[in-house]
Amino acid sequence: MHSKRTPVALAAFVALALAGCTTGPDYRRPALDLPPAYAVAASAPQPAETAVLDTAWWSAFGDPQLDALVHDVLANNPDLRIAAHRVEQLDAFLQVARSEQGPQVAYEGQRTRDTLSENRQSPLNRGTQPVDNNYTISGGISWELDLWGKLRRSDESAFANLMAGQEGRRALEMATVAKAAAGYLRLLSLDMELELLKRSVQVEADTVALAQSRFDSGGSSELPVLHARSVWQQRGAEIPAKEAEIAAMENALGALAGRNPGPVPRARLDALRLPVVPAGLPADLIAQRPDLREREQELVSANARIGIAKAQFYPTISLTSSSGFASNELGKLDQLTSNFGSFGLHFFGPVFSSGRLSGQVREAEALQRQAAVEFLKSVQLALHEVQDALVKRQKTEGQLLLRDENIAVLQRQRDVALRRYELGRDDYFDVLDAERSLASGLQLQNQTRYARADALVSLYKALGGGWSLPAVTATTASTAQSTTSPR
Repeated sequence: MHSKRTPVALAAFVALALAGCTTGPDYRRPALDLPPAYAVAASAPQPAETAVLDTAWWSAFGDPQLDALVHDVLANNPDLRIAAHRVEQLDAFLQVARSEQGPQVAYEGQRTRDTLSENRQSPLNRGTQPVDNNYTISGGISWELDLWGKLRRSDESAFANLMAGQEGRRALEMATVAKAAAGYLRLLSLDMELELLKRSVQVEADTVALAQSRFDSGGSSELPVLHARSVWQQRGAEIPAKEAEIAAMENALGALAGRNPGPVPRARLDALRLPVVPAGLPADLIAQRPDLREREQELVSANARIGIAKAQFYPTISLTSSSGFASNELGKLDQLTSNFGSFGLHFFGPVFSSGRLSGQVREAEALQRQAAVEFLKSVQLALHEVQDALVKRQKTEGQLLLRDENIAVLQRQRDVALRRYELGRDDYFDVLDAERSLASGLQLQNQTRYARADALVSLYKALGGGWSLPAVTATTASTAQSTTSPR
C-alpha cells in the first residue's frame, strides 16, 4: 500500500514545489515621456465650484435637449449595443480560460448489443453466445497540473482581452457621444445660418423694391433693378439647400440615437453655456482615455501569450482517474464485482518539432513588440490631439472676441447710416449696404462661435472625458473590482 501511494505523493510534492513557476516575462509598462503639463491653456482657471467635470462632459453645455440626445445615443445606438455583447463574449471566454485550471469531471453511460460472426476462420469457443448485451456507466476526472504557468498566462491573457474589450466599448461610447455632440452643435449652427440667410434675403428684397421704385419714378435705368433682382434670387435659392442640409443633419443624429427620421428638439447656439478650460492641465490626464487603456491591455495580453508559447517546450502533466461499472446483465451492474477503475499520472512533451515551437515563441514576441509600439504611438497621438484641441480652443476664443467687436462696429455703422438716411443726408442704399455688412459679420460670428464649441468637444474627446481624474479613477476601480470578483 505504501509503494502504491509513493507516485501520488511525489506528484503532489512536485506540483507544490513548482506551483509558482511561470514561463515568459512579467508585464512592465513601457517608459512614457510625458511633459508635466500642456504648453497651451485655453483660458484662465475657472471658479472652484465649476472647476471639476465628471465623465458626463456633455452636461457642461447646460442644454437639456443635448442631454436627452446623448441619453438616447447611449441607450439605443446599435454599434454600442454590439460592443456590449462583445464584452459579454470576452467575459465568457475568460470563464472558459479559468476553467482550464481546475479539474474536469465527466460521466458516460452506454448500452450496446454486440453480435459476433459464427462463420469466421476461427470459430467461436464452445458456449460463447453470438449475441451479447453490455451495460456500462462510468465517470472520470482529469486535472492538468499548471507547473509551468501556461494556464495562468492564458488566464492573464484572457483577462487582459476582457479589459481591452471594456475599454474599447468605452472608447466607442466616447467617440459616438462626441460625434453626436458635434453634430448637434453643427445643427444649431445651421439653424443660425438659415436665420441669417433669410435676413440677407429680406435685405435683397428691400433692395429690389427700392431699385424698382427709382426705376418707376424715372430716377434710374432698369439695369439696377435687374441686378438687384438677380442677387435676391440667388440668395433665395440658397434657402432650400440650407433646409435640406438641416434635415440631413437631423436624420443623421436620429440614426445615432436609434430613432426614426424626424426633427430633433434643440436650443440655440448662442444660448449654450460653454465652460472655461482651466490652465495648466497635467499631461497625465490622457491616462483616462479608454483607447489608450485598450492599447495597453492588448499589450498585456500579447505579453502573456509569450509565456503560453514558451510553456509548449515543457511537458503537459495531468492527473487522471476513472471508475465505473460494467456488466453484460443490467441486474448485475450495481454489484461490486462489476466495478472497474484506473488512476494515473499522464504526461506528454515535445522532443523534436522541426522549429515549430521556437517559431511560435518568435511570433508571440514579435506581436508583443508590435503591441508595445502601438501603445506608445497611441500615447503620442493622444498628446498631439489634446495639444491641437487646446490650440484651437485658445485661438477661437481670441477670434470670437474680435468677431464680437466687429459686430459692435457693424451695428454702429448700420445705425449711423439709418440716422443719416432719416436726416436726408444719405440714400437708403447706404442703409442696405450696412445691413449686408452686418449680416455677413453675423455669419462669420456664428461660424466662429460654432468652431469654439466644436473645439471644446474635441478637447473633451482628446482628454477622454474632461479633466476630472477622481471621478474616472473611481469608475475604473469599480469596474475592475466587478470584473475580478469571484464567480
